[in-house]
Amino acid sequence: MFENVMGLGGRTALVTGAGSGLAEAIAQVMARAGAKVICAHDDLGDAERVAAAIRADGNEARAIAMDPAKEESVLAAFAELKAAGELADIVVLGAMMQGGVPAIEMSAAQWDAMHNVNARGSFLTAREGIRALVAAGQPGRIIALSTIGSEHPVLHGNVAYGSSKAALNQMCRNLAFEHAADGIRVNAIMPGAIPGNAPAMPGAVAGSGPGRNRDRHPCGFGNPEEIGWLAVYLAGPSANYITGQTIVMDGGFQVA
Repeated sequence: MFENVMGLGGRTALVTGAGSGLAEAIAQVMARAGAKVICAHDDLGDAERVAAAIRADGNEARAIAMDPAKEESVLAAFAELKAAGELADIVVLGAMMQGGVPAIEMSAAQWDAMHNVNARGSFLTAREGIRALVAAGQPGRIIALSTIGSEHPVLHGNVAYGSSKAALNQMCRNLAFEHAADGIRVNAIMPGAIPGNAPAMPGAVAGSGPGRNRDRHPCGFGNPEEIGWLAVYLAGPSANYITGQTIVMDGGFQVA
């Protein structure tokens, strides 16, 4: 029964940003669920560290260099997969940049850096992942890491981060609509307070607001592995009828 619901045996998952944060947790959990995991990160050393840890647990993984903010890097990574005969039928858009810069202090360069990773980079990765699947005539899954901050402001200084993730949400909805007939399901996960989430943009400062207050979270703070198991479910056969959704996993924060 577990294999039918959560098993990913025979699947290949490309996880961007896998060298840190929630994407690293997703890579580890997907490997435990049986997927071969390709750990992609702009720092190949970080990707190799995670892939080595997965292999040490007896699961299959390898590392690949990819900077999603640079189109040439994304194209090169997918060309490398194609040359190796690898088709990622699960693509996790896990690379992200966070920030904590008040809007009136934010430079255009900081705004652009955030959107280049979170929105543009996610688009480039999803585009190439879908192109490969459509060319192969294979169904697949695109799973994006978003945030509840894309719809419900929770921290001061997150204007660029929240807006870039709102763009990611809408991208997922449109891709789900456009590629449902291809058997490709596209969804976003919107985590709440999960420690160790992602790298911050240069010059960022710690944000403040209700999202930092543990007492505002009925279930406390979350565990990265919990996000990983939701991603596994969305990647699996039992989620074939779920697409175009932004799925909140925030421990009850928004209802509190």
